[in-house]
Amino acid sequence: MKFKPLNMFTKQTDELKALIAEHPDYPIVVLCSYEVCADDSFCWWLAPCLSFFIGEILDCEQDIKDEVTYVDRDKFEEDLQDRLADDERYENLSDAEFDNIVKAELAKYEPYWKKVIVIRADV
Repeated sequence: MKFKPLNMFTKQTDELKALIAEHPDYPIVVLCSYEVCADDSFCWWLAPCLSFFIGEILDCEQDIKDEVTYVDRDKFEEDLQDRLADDERYENLSDAEFDNIVKAELAKYEPYWKKVIVIRADV
């Protein structure tokens, strides 16, 4: 039987090497799309589509959506607003008062946003 190569490993590493050289103090994180491993077969999966970039990650426990790893400040703010809007303590506030509460809560998380080198794995 003759085997034919799949040529799955086409992503050059020069881009990642450059990011590491430019930001040697940034940690490296791997964000994996649910599509890569969204089954229960307990095996290794190949993520043939890789991208590399500088990003941010919220590096602390949070109870806004504890199952989410936040890598987007706007999404975190949106989820925080939704959570606070459901809290009856804030239901009678004006929009301006509510916005101030949101800003105060966001400020508590500010020290925990960390710059990172992201390896994004997708299909």
